[in-house]
Amino acid sequence: MAEITLKIQDQVLDPNIMNIIVQYMQIGLIDLSELDLPTIGDIAIAANFLQITELLKQIEYTLDSQTCESNFMETMAIAETSTFRKLEQYSAAFGLYAFRSMKPEYIPTIHKLAWYLSHPYLDCQSELDVFKFGFQWVLKNETGADAILIILGCLDMKTMSSNDFEEMKVLMKDFENSLAAKVIECICELLKMEQEISLEVLDMHKLDVLEKFNERVLTEIKNIVKESKTRLLKYTPLIPMWLLKDSKPELLPHCMYTYTKDNGFEKWLEVAEKNLWGWNVVAWGLTKLVIVCGEYGRGTGTFMKDVKVYDVLRKEWTRHGVDLPPRRHSGVAVVGDSLYIVGGVGGFRVVMDTVIMYDLKQHSYRKIAKLPDAIQNPAVCSHENRVYAAGQKNIYRYEDLGSTDTWKNIVGTEIRMSCLRSFKQYIYCMQGYFSHLYRFRPDFDQRLELITYFSNLPATMCNLGDSLIVFTRTVCGQCDILAVEEYRGQSKAEKPRVLATLSKTSMRVNDVAGSCALVMTVPPLKSQLSQYQERYLTRYITV
Repeated sequence: MAEITLKIQDQVLDPNIMNIIVQYMQIGLIDLSELDLPTIGDIAIAANFLQITELLKQIEYTLDSQTCESNFMETMAIAETSTFRKLEQYSAAFGLYAFRSMKPEYIPTIHKLAWYLSHPYLDCQSELDVFKFGFQWVLKNETGADAILIILGCLDMKTMSSNDFEEMKVLMKDFENSLAAKVIECICELLKMEQEISLEVLDMHKLDVLEKFNERVLTEIKNIVKESKTRLLKYTPLIPMWLLKDSKPELLPHCMYTYTKDNGFEKWLEVAEKNLWGWNVVAWGLTKLVIVCGEYGRGTGTFMKDVKVYDVLRKEWTRHGVDLPPRRHSGVAVVGDSLYIVGGVGGFRVVMDTVIMYDLKQHSYRKIAKLPDAIQNPAVCSHENRVYAAGQKNIYRYEDLGSTDTWKNIVGTEIRMSCLRSFKQYIYCMQGYFSHLYRFRPDFDQRLELITYFSNLPATMCNLGDSLIVFTRTVCGQCDILAVEEYRGQSKAEKPRVLATLSKTSMRVNDVAGSCALVMTVPPLKSQLSQYQERYLTRYITV
């Protein structure tokens, strides 16, 4: 033991860390949950040095399970130092895909901020959101207005609108004399004359820019536009499908299919047992699929009460081992780590109005306020961290008031909606027996707005970030038409575009199970910063 201690001391390790390691080697146990991340990182260095394999596995598992928005960058750093390559990738993916719940205070340095906001796999709804995040970071850390130029260098300029820059201009009112403010103001002026900002547009209007601004502003805009990166993150729609040909429905495998414009429909994953009836699927974040509910055979009274989770990045299933109340044909939605299971059919074929909120991390559940309507297959969605459910003739929102909770009537529908999806600022609604697409903004609109019509009767739809992908419903047996239509929501006059049509197909959308969209790839760790960003980052000390 003395020899080992001496070697550890040669590595200048903290004595407390050395004592923890010695204690582990003596009794084979250590409770990492009570230690902070820096301490775990130091233990990982020592365990790596001594090649204590089992302890390294325990450390990696603990870090992975405890990764959250506030510590993902620290976890990445520990993983890099300890050569936990997979953990480093997973923690990077966690942070990049959690942008919409991220806070500026979780990013420690401006160098890390530049890496984060410019990463092509950042899950941002819009580049304006990216700018606002960076702007708040700069204000909080008082780095000066020049740091905002680094934020501008993080943006995908090709996707930005004049409204985005006008809002950025308002945000910059306290820095109106700064170079960054002049750059934004100049871009606003150019977008009044042109639809986009490009090097060609800058050359065309060079004299106009120099007349009102100066050469420095023009040079800054050219460099930003020239070195602007393109966001590469793509959502893949996942749709439960049946192959009806030459098989009884109760013997069909329950599989999720992917759809892409290049490859069409492809079988991806079998998610439930063949005899499970009335199961539901929902996305948990961008990389996890949750399977819940269902009855093993119609009328058997034997229900699937567990929760199954498939991790897309790790390619592995996890069973939670819980015992939920029996139900099938429910509506499901996830907000954060909370799974809402709404309505459905319980034991003795009773249609229910009860609702369960299940904690996906703590593996526990509680009953919450009942839905005003008892309903089978209710349409449910999450929108801006709230849950919405369609009843018979109204859409309700769950509201937790602290001492009590309730489902508040948000908008009337006249007909029962079969699918709800959040898309941009709206909730979009459709009914499988009609080709209409409706939408409303919660707390703004008093009634549904009819937007457009589909070419076919819709079954389910997925939000891909920049568009809604809608899949048709098979209604006439085994040889119907299966079509895919895309709606981008760019104007009220827009009509859905038919992407694909399959006639005489045996494929059928299992529209009552649900659908979702996930990210199927692990993002690269290294994202090269532009020369423009590097020049400004040299002014700040690297930590």
